[in-house]
Amino acid sequence: MILLDANYIISLYVEAEEDNKRALEIMKKIKNEEKMISKLVIAELINVLYTKLKVDKKLIKRIYEEIKNDYTIIEDSYIFDKTVDKIMSSKKRLPFFDYAIITLMEDLEIKEIATFNKHFDNIDGIVRVH
Repeated sequence: MILLDANYIISLYVEAEEDNKRALEIMKKIKNEEKMISKLVIAELINVLYTKLKVDKKLIKRIYEEIKNDYTIIEDSYIFDKTVDKIMSSKKRLPFFDYAIITLMEDLEIKEIATFNKHFDNIDGIVRVH
């Protein structure tokens, strides 16, 4: 099982992204593993593609359809309270989305994540695939 982060998916599908080639290489490495993505990550992904990167709507729709067909989608709303508690007890300042991912991974005992966020390297029990 491997969790996919928004920045990884963006790099995988958007050829102009700096890490596109690395994302494609990672996909080759993890092609036989169960790939999981949370609804919160999908929301972040679509938001960044649409508002920040201004990606064509047809590509966004294609990405979303492929995610629905190819990956296990995790219902993650139940971890919001735990995520806020984790933020309150942590000395690190990470984005809410990243704390939610960490909380979800701990809860589901997922050990690996495909991401280009290096701060995941410093989280006990999590291995960043790269």
